[in-house]
Amino acid sequence: MVRRLLQGDDNLPPPDHSKTSWPEVVGWQELPAGIRIGYDRPEVTVEFFNVGETPPPGFDPNRVVVFVDIIILYVAEIPVLG
Repeated sequence: MVRRLLQGDDNLPPPDHSKTSWPEVVGWQELPAGIRIGYDRPEVTVEFFNVGETPPPGFDPNRVVVFVDIIILYVAEIPVLG
């Protein structure tokens, strides 16, 4: 199930628990992107915002911020830890 949600990738690499950004998910739908981030870093909370919205201030090492295009619901910017 996870492989299908992650863009049908049958060669899914092992999780990378040290990742701090996910450039590969730009252009993905928000659900598969969130699943991929959670696959790599299960301890973080993935927070979705519309492009142009401002996330809560301050760095949070347990949060990944994902900006989504409100019209097409695809990831529009590189998600980053913080």
